[in-house]
Amino acid sequence: MKLALEVVFRKSYNACWYLKHTEHYPFRTLPKIRTMTRYLLLAALILQVGVFSKSVTAEDASTSFKLESIELGTISNLHSFGATLLCGQPSASDLAKAKERGIEHVISLRELDEIDWNQAEAVEALGLQYYHFAFRSPESLTDEIFENSLKLLANSQMSPVMLHCASANRVGAIWLAHRVLNDGLQLAEARDEAKKVGLKTPAFEEKALAYIENQKARKTDVPEGINDRFLDANLDVSEWLGRFEIESREVYFAREKVLDACAIKPGDSVADIGAGTGFYSRLFASAVGETGWVYAVDISPRFLEHINRKSQSDKVTNITSVLCTDQSVRLPPNSVDVAFICDTYHHFESPQATMASIHRALKPGGTLVVIDFERIPGKSREFILGHVRAGKEVFQAEIVESGFQFIEELKIPAFKENYLLRFQKK
Repeated sequence: MKLALEVVFRKSYNACWYLKHTEHYPFRTLPKIRTMTRYLLLAALILQVGVFSKSVTAEDASTSFKLESIELGTISNLHSFGATLLCGQPSASDLAKAKERGIEHVISLRELDEIDWNQAEAVEALGLQYYHFAFRSPESLTDEIFENSLKLLANSQMSPVMLHCASANRVGAIWLAHRVLNDGLQLAEARDEAKKVGLKTPAFEEKALAYIENQKARKTDVPEGINDRFLDANLDVSEWLGRFEIESREVYFAREKVLDACAIKPGDSVADIGAGTGFYSRLFASAVGETGWVYAVDISPRFLEHINRKSQSDKVTNITSVLCTDQSVRLPPNSVDVAFICDTYHHFESPQATMASIHRALKPGGTLVVIDFERIPGKSREFILGHVRAGKEVFQAEIVESGFQFIEELKIPAFKENYLLRFQKK
């Protein structure tokens, strides 16, 4: 009974996320919304009779869950953290039970010769996604394994993950890095959690600590309060129209050339991330036509109000405004063909988490277009040097590490201070 209720609430949690974070959805999503509404009604009924007295919001997912020891089938050393399962080796029947619990992705850290049955086949037969990030010795625990694992764990409350090895010793090392880098947990607390999960080998812990330090050393901090003005309830949109939609601004002057570079087709779904006053969103809406859709994503409620009013006055019916956070763009999984980030990447306060959410929102093989400022000491303006945290090479490397393949840099003739990069979702 408890497991069934947990599944219902996980489904209703996903439904809340899907319905909450946009203001309207295209007609093609209505069947999904009807299904989600059924889960919401069932969850409401359960709440009404007092089965649960506490709820969890999407924004607090990484901090409000607690690591708990649980039982599921024959799995040894099993812990749950919200929707995430951390454990030793599951059997085929255990995997089926994990699916019933809501698990969608299974990550194995074991070498193939450690298991005498085809786990990948069993996982895929259940309709789950299987990932094999194997290591046995500390020497074989690479940065790539950390990066791939952390990318999936970053979204695990929305796309639940089971992470396992033989005894959860290796799992603990990955969990230590995840909790510090993805969730911002203090190192001492993360280390305690990792040991509770199953981390025992000091060399694995040392590898995790080294990875954490290397990642922190590479990170250049975003200027404090960089987005505060956009969160102001009294933000004057007309002031920003005068700044953003003016011919002396490169990305506005060259907007038609940029549109061509995005190679958007009729019927595409496009996410304009950091939409601002929405001039690119409107261009995209025209380009995708009646069969396409545009998500105008921004952290500023006032900008989104303006985009909604402008869309209504211009009778543009294929733009959805989406209020994002500093951790997530809040888009449904596999929902967009093209993600567009213009003069906004340097505003990402949590670039790893935000890029993970973008990667998740893009369809397989989807396109990512990034425009930002060239930051070259001794050449760039003082404003850019003080406002933009890093140069093109750093941003490009971060995006590649987030699961994207760099395709090309496209030259826009009017760009003197900006650059345009194209990536593809791996």
